[in-house]
Amino acid sequence: MKYSTRQRAELLEYLKANPDRCFSVREIISGGGLSMGEATVYRALSHFVDEGTVKKYVSGEGGGAIYQYVGHGECESHFHLRCLSCGRLFHTECSVIGDMVRHIEEEHGFRVDAVHTTIYGVCAECDRRSREADG
Repeated sequence: MKYSTRQRAELLEYLKANPDRCFSVREIISGGGLSMGEATVYRALSHFVDEGTVKKYVSGEGGGAIYQYVGHGECESHFHLRCLSCGRLFHTECSVIGDMVRHIEEEHGFRVDAVHTTIYGVCAECDRRSREADG
């Protein structure tokens, strides 16, 4: 049964206001200024994930899940970049990646699931620190 609550609406507005960020439940509770408990946040996020307005990404190596507002129908050029050094997850929209997805589908007959695709590497900040340390 679908139903909406004030708390769900508050949480959704918070996520919509920060579409370029991913949040853990702890970050939502501590920094969101929302008046709801942890169990309520988990239930609401689960509801949003099921309806497709929020995506859930599971951090590797024992990390918890993080959540991001994507609205309805995520763009094919929306991918995530994970820094192997600091672990940060960056979300990116890139037409070149969209072209790559179309190429893979047309030339290789393989449909890419952009929602579950993450490109791993080293972010600019970690790369800079590493170069300075090697100095």
